[in-house]
Amino acid sequence: MKNYIAFLLAMIPVLGSAETVHRITAQTTRMAPQTLLNRFHLKEGEQFTEEEYLKAQEDLHKLRVFKTLEFLEEKRKDGVDIHIKADDRRYVFPMIFAISGKKKAGGVSLASGNLFKQGETAGLFIGGGEDGFSAHGGLSVGDHSFYAGYTHLNFEQRFYENGWVSSPGVFATADDKDEHNDSFLGQVHGKQDQLTFSYRRAFSRVWSISITPQYEYYRYKHGVLDSGNHSTVSFSLQYADDIRPGMNMGALAGIGLSDKHHALQDLPRMRTGKLAEISYTAGGHWTGSDYDIQKLSVDGACLWEFKKRHLLAVFAKAQRAFDAPFSNLIRSSDLLFGMGIYDREQRGKGGMSAGVSFTYFILRNKIGLLSLMPFFEHAYVTTGGSSYQPHSGVGATLSYRLWRFPLPVGISMTKNLNDGTHHIGFRIGGKF
Repeated sequence: MKNYIAFLLAMIPVLGSAETVHRITAQTTRMAPQTLLNRFHLKEGEQFTEEEYLKAQEDLHKLRVFKTLEFLEEKRKDGVDIHIKADDRRYVFPMIFAISGKKKAGGVSLASGNLFKQGETAGLFIGGGEDGFSAHGGLSVGDHSFYAGYTHLNFEQRFYENGWVSSPGVFATADDKDEHNDSFLGQVHGKQDQLTFSYRRAFSRVWSISITPQYEYYRYKHGVLDSGNHSTVSFSLQYADDIRPGMNMGALAGIGLSDKHHALQDLPRMRTGKLAEISYTAGGHWTGSDYDIQKLSVDGACLWEFKKRHLLAVFAKAQRAFDAPFSNLIRSSDLLFGMGIYDREQRGKGGMSAGVSFTYFILRNKIGLLSLMPFFEHAYVTTGGSSYQPHSGVGATLSYRLWRFPLPVGISMTKNLNDGTHHIGFRIGGKF
C-alpha cells in the first residue's frame, strides 16, 4: 500500500506537467532571423499548445512577405524545439485606377513590402477627379502602424423628404437625382478639407490602441449649415482575434502566399474569430474646432469559419453623438458595414445597427476562389426624442479572387428595403 501511494505521489508532477517551448531558431532570406522571431508570438519558456502554435504560425503568414514558410518541431525531454525556415522576399507594385460615366476619376497607388528587411508593409495612394483629389499613405512595422492622409473635395448635400444624400468622395458616382427627383427638396454645395494622422500600437496579438488627430474644415455655399472648423481627436481600443487581414499586394509576384496550401485544405474543426472596438471622438476650442463635438462608438463582429471554409459573419454597432453639428451627426452609412450600395442615408444623434453575411465558396482551387455572399444589414438612426429612421438592405455579391491578384472582382446587387430601389454594380475590392 505504501509503495502504491508513493507511486501516485511520484506521478502527480508528471501528469500535471505541460510541454514548454525550449528553443526557437529561424533561417531567413532577407530579414535578420531575430526580426522574424520578434514577430513570432510564441516565445521560449512559454507553454506549448497546438492552438497557440498554430496562431503563432498564422501571425507570420499575415505579414504577407513570405514566399514559403516551413515550421519544424522536435520534442525533447525538457520541452519542444521549433525551427522556422522562411523565404522572405520584397515587392514594389504600382497600380492605376480609373472610372468613367457620369463622373470621371482616376488614381495611382504604390504598395511595397519588406524593402527594409523588417517585414514591414507600406502603401501610397493619390487620386483625383471632377470632385477633388485625395492622397493617403500608411506604414506598418511590427507592433506600430502609421497613417497620414489629405483630402480636398467638392460635394453636394442634397435633401429629400425622407433622407439625405452626400457624395464627398473622389470615386463617388451615384446620381440619386434621377431616381428620387419626385421627393427632392433642395441642395447645398459644399467643400471639405481634411488632414488626418493616425498611430496604432499593438500590445499583444489581440489588443491595440490608437490615436487619430484630424483637421477638418467645411465650407457651405452662402455660409449655411455648419461652415467652419470641425477638428477632432479620436481614441480607440480594439480587440481582434482570428480576424483575416486585408489586401496582399505581394501576391502579384507570388509573395505572401505562404499559407495558400493550408487555406485550400479543410479545417479540422470550426473556428471562431472575434472583433470588438470602442472609440471616443472629441473636439472643441482645444482642437481649434468652431463647434463642440463628442461622439462614442462601439462595434463588434463574430466570424464562424466552417470546416469547408465557408464563413458566417455577424456584425453589430452603436454610435452616439453627445455634441455634434450637422456635418458630424451620426450617419446611417457609417453604421452599416459596406456590404450594400445605397443612394440615401439618415443622420441623427445616435443609432444602432446589425448585419449578417454568409460567404459560400462555390469553387476553391489553386487558381482562385469563386464565392457567393448573400447579406442583410439594418440600421436605426434616432432623429430626436423617440423618433427614428431606418436604413436597411438585402442583397448578394458574386465574386472571384485569383490567388495572384489580391482584389476580388465581382457583381453586387442591393435592394433598399426602405424605398424599394435596386442597385446592381460592378465591384472590385471592398468587403467581400
